[in-house]
Amino acid sequence: MYRKVFIAETASQLTINLPIEYLNKGVEVIAFEIDDNLDSAYLNKKKAAQNAIQFFNTLQIDMSGFKFDRDEANER
Repeated sequence: MYRKVFIAETASQLTINLPIEYLNKGVEVIAFEIDDNLDSAYLNKKKAAQNAIQFFNTLQIDMSGFKFDRDEANER
């Protein structure tokens, strides 16, 4: 099963790309308008996801020079 909830802002966004697993298989597509409560919940989740991505992007550390020492890690 594949489910996608979205708000199309332009006519070109009305096209849905399905995963490759659905190639050469019968597919039923049902489209209906969801009520405003679900729209706001979707937008809230989208905003929360953007905030989380922004937060974690600030925590990125350059570890290119890090070398793991197993013996040092296992010392007591």
